[in-house]
Amino acid sequence: MRHKLYPEPKAIKKGLSVAFAAALTGCSGPQSALDPAGPAAEVIAWLWWGMFGFFTLVLFVVLGLWLYAMQRKHAKVSPADAIRSTNRWIIGGGIILPLITIIVLLGAGIPAGQHVLTLADETTEPLHINVHAHRWWWEFRYPNTEVVTANELTIPVDTPIEVKVYSDNVIHAFWVPRLGGKIDVVPGRANRIRLRASEVGTMRGQCAEFCGTGHAHMVFQVKVLSKSDYAAWQQRQQQDIVVAPEHQSAAQAFTTHCGECHRVKGVTQGTGAPDLSNVGARRLMGASPRGGAQVSIAQWLNTHPTWLQRESTPLHSDITPEQQDAIATWLETLD
Repeated sequence: MRHKLYPEPKAIKKGLSVAFAAALTGCSGPQSALDPAGPAAEVIAWLWWGMFGFFTLVLFVVLGLWLYAMQRKHAKVSPADAIRSTNRWIIGGGIILPLITIIVLLGAGIPAGQHVLTLADETTEPLHINVHAHRWWWEFRYPNTEVVTANELTIPVDTPIEVKVYSDNVIHAFWVPRLGGKIDVVPGRANRIRLRASEVGTMRGQCAEFCGTGHAHMVFQVKVLSKSDYAAWQQRQQQDIVVAPEHQSAAQAFTTHCGECHRVKGVTQGTGAPDLSNVGARRLMGASPRGGAQVSIAQWLNTHPTWLQRESTPLHSDITPEQQDAIATWLETLD
């Protein structure tokens, strides 16, 4: 009984179809570099697809040569012919092909890298945003304003953005895959990257450098607004928070127990922990989605993630359950 050396064509087609379908699932979504929403990200996506196509071609050529070598009949050759054939394969496959590959990759990659760093429009003054990477959350400061946000970056559409990144602890990496490349956040050094969003919507950013226990949770939302909506958002964020009469006791408890670290504009001026001036409108609480049956501020305070428990993080043991619920209810109103 003869055994087949190769699988049936139907099995090959089915396997390729499943693999192709699985691969396509990573081509879209709020954190997919293959679903660009800005000119820099488009260049990166096209470069990726070009590399994917080129190396797929190389793969099929290698597979074809392997199948040919497996099936061809062995011919008798002289020692001299065998040496010449070996030399041709070494020179062609070991020198010429890699050299062509490197030239093609550099020819496409260097211009793409320059485009990503500078962007096409250098005549428009960019919007400057300072990003501070903490353990393990992001702080966004808008120069010349009093606007400070945590874990949520809001920008206008079709506007060049210059992001300057800082760290006073360990190395992080700032990355919004749908808008551009990543940039290292190095302690004691200010790095910068240019971004631009070409469509309104919400996407996701991530720390792309392992930075400790909470690394996987160090994510943030990016909200791209129309220019008019962004101007209205900026004006709203610069106004002091007015505490309603029914929340006065909660605000007082917050000031006493939380105000040294957390800032609520017009109420407390705390530093060192996330700004909570618009926490009620945020889509993320830490790395957990908010809204509906998902994580509320009260749930966040009650469960208090273990990966955040370190020396500088309070355990809320000096706050009564009633005070904590009142504070959570008040914070939900801040947008």
